[in-house]
Amino acid sequence: MEQVSHQNIRLSEYTLEELPLLKRLKDGVLKAKPEVCIERSKYITAYLKNMSSPEEPVMIRNARAINHYLCNKAPMFFDDNLIAGTTSSKFFGAPVYPEFNGLLIWPEVYTISTREKNPLLLKKGEADELNYSIFPYWMDRTIHEYTRKRFNNPDCMKLFERLVFFLAGKAVCISHTVPDYTPALEKGVEYSIKEAAAKEKEIRSRDTLTAEEKKSLEFYISVQIVLQGVIAYAGNLSRRAASLADDEKDPVKRKVLKEMSKICARVPAKPARTLREAVNAIWIIQIAIHAESINIAMSPGRLDQVLYPYYKQDIENSKITVKEALELVGCLWLKINDNTNLVPETAEELFGGASTVPAVTLGGIDEDGNDAVNDLTYIMLRVTELLMTRDPNVNARYNYKKNSYEYRNRLAEVVYTTKAIPAFYNDIAAIETLVNQGVKREHANDYAIIGCVELASAGRSYDSSSSVMLNLVSALELALYNGKRPATGDEQISPETGDPESFTSFEEFRQAFIKQLKWLMGQAIELHEYFGMAYQEVLPSPLLSVFFKGPMESGKDLIFGGALYNASGATHIGFADTVDSLSAIEQAIFVDRVCGFDELKKALKTDFTRHARLHSYLINRTPKYGCGDPVSQGNASALILFLYEEYQKHVNYRGGKYRPAYWTMTNHAGQGKIAGALPSGRKAGKVFASGITPASQVADDLASCLKSVARLNTLFIPGGLALNLKYPSIYGDEDIKRFSDAIEAYFRYGGLQVQFNIMSYEMLIDAKNNPEKYPELLVRVSGYSAYFKDLNEEMKNEIITRTEYSLRNGAATRFRDQYKGMLPYA
Repeated sequence: MEQVSHQNIRLSEYTLEELPLLKRLKDGVLKAKPEVCIERSKYITAYLKNMSSPEEPVMIRNARAINHYLCNKAPMFFDDNLIAGTTSSKFFGAPVYPEFNGLLIWPEVYTISTREKNPLLLKKGEADELNYSIFPYWMDRTIHEYTRKRFNNPDCMKLFERLVFFLAGKAVCISHTVPDYTPALEKGVEYSIKEAAAKEKEIRSRDTLTAEEKKSLEFYISVQIVLQGVIAYAGNLSRRAASLADDEKDPVKRKVLKEMSKICARVPAKPARTLREAVNAIWIIQIAIHAESINIAMSPGRLDQVLYPYYKQDIENSKITVKEALELVGCLWLKINDNTNLVPETAEELFGGASTVPAVTLGGIDEDGNDAVNDLTYIMLRVTELLMTRDPNVNARYNYKKNSYEYRNRLAEVVYTTKAIPAFYNDIAAIETLVNQGVKREHANDYAIIGCVELASAGRSYDSSSSVMLNLVSALELALYNGKRPATGDEQISPETGDPESFTSFEEFRQAFIKQLKWLMGQAIELHEYFGMAYQEVLPSPLLSVFFKGPMESGKDLIFGGALYNASGATHIGFADTVDSLSAIEQAIFVDRVCGFDELKKALKTDFTRHARLHSYLINRTPKYGCGDPVSQGNASALILFLYEEYQKHVNYRGGKYRPAYWTMTNHAGQGKIAGALPSGRKAGKVFASGITPASQVADDLASCLKSVARLNTLFIPGGLALNLKYPSIYGDEDIKRFSDAIEAYFRYGGLQVQFNIMSYEMLIDAKNNPEKYPELLVRVSGYSAYFKDLNEEMKNEIITRTEYSLRNGAATRFRDQYKGMLPYA
């Protein structure tokens, strides 16, 4: 039964004009220029250089460094937001994490403010501090360099550093997870400090300690240290708010500041009693977690569920109105937007335009399997609709057996309004996928989205979901060129699997591809394991561990496998391009026999110059994924099954399995730019298809496209997927119903996830040519949203050329001839 009392679930009577605070705050956020923030790096580095002892255990030493930073972190109040605290010392900051990815900007500390694409402001004095004081200390201490030295610069590290085969998430971050803030709201972090102190005392009472018990002792000591830092930061905020209130002339602002001072003096140390206290506590904890873990995909989870008891109680006791709740949630949404990634210029082609992707998950069912949609769900949807900010990454669960059609259609309306958010998730498929991974059903029922599209049981499953990002096309090219790849020249990269010109059957080529893929997967997994062991030795996570079930009970940090579930995620780039190329080889060489491998490779090496007839054949006459062709569907399903079975054979350093996924951020653009021509007919240097989406302009019919994706067994995709669809427009209630009916049909057929851009070819081309006309245009990339103007040229072209479908008849709209040069086959 829905816990809904709103007479109008659209909450359409509440506009930004009716919520002037949110309108004013949003304007400020959108105008803000990103700045590099060195605050964290300065305090962490100073402590480790000058105040710590090398005799201390690593976990305790790092915990003291985090405590030192939080105790000294400046309590900033930049605007009239009702929530206290900031991720960085800047209004819109890109924090420097020198132990993770910070040193990547070292070559450009004096030019990052003026670079052409996505500049980040950095003051000269702060640049000097990074250049002469902070970065030199970390030169051989980053997790990347530590791993290289610790494992003698292994071959898998060298392969990763080529960037064209796979990416290793742990080289630059440890995040991508969903903490559970509920216990902290119900009991306060002081309770966790007392719990850790009692555990410490109990361990110390033992006569002798095993190595495992000594680690647990260090863990419980570290927990107390970091949580005391969290409370100290909240205290700083409280005192600063009180001081500002004393000087404030405006009585309304003075009242707000005094209230914030009282709230921060209480939470998150003590239990939250109201919605205002709960929201402030969550934000302070989120800030604190980013003191320890980098600000990438640290996802707050199911906030409509976590915060609903406080909202319900406040409404019943007349402590808050719906309007005030909208205002408070809006303030949280805008606070979540106060930070961005520190992306070096060299990585703009791979990650340009990406946000920090903190995912919020709404709706679905609860642990007991009951309808979980509530009043706060609709409030959060209305805030998302009004603000249309790129963060948080809002995701909507829909259970067609338990959730109402009114809820389903409301989700569709929000997508229509925002043009891009939220993404839709099929509860039925997602829950069964997690149960198949050994997750208890009640825990699977409580899943939330990590970052882009990854599935996790909130606060129970430490998934490290971006551990591996593997380029499938690289394995295909290694098979075509017998262990070599055009992007790396004549160098023998991988084991020889035979010259394809000697193959007499498609199965022989497929086996060569599988061997290359298996070898590449092995290299990526080996490096991930090295990184994981390095983290265990030098960068444990006691603060993050507090907000998961398992670590406090076992005395085991997350990085040592303390969570209830301990998967690692491996996502894949170039899925559709690889499937289409396999199908093209099968059809062209072994069925129709229009060419041999010798002619095909000559055509590929020349980017189809003087091979126009073959190129036309490959584009138009070979099976394409997304069209329902049995050959292509068979190759797609076989690849999904192989990757699933192969990954599941591996156990990670925390005792969990590897979970394959299919989302690509903007990597399909960057990786496509450095790939040669493909048997599918795709030209050299063109972007790959995003996520698990069919290649642009391939699937002519919406139903065939949806069925092709839905036929891929989602039990074999436990890490999640991103399916990108585009409609030019939606008009009125009839179209809204068509839109949501199509989503439900796709879900009933087995589809796991889908996301949309509601915009036409013409609109996107105009936005590319005239960015000043579309400063706030949000687009769905591959699992998250970004401002279109911030994307690189290749990524803009990929979004423009995605197939556009008519809602009325499901037919693909013909792409304009004058822009065909943007297409991957042109």
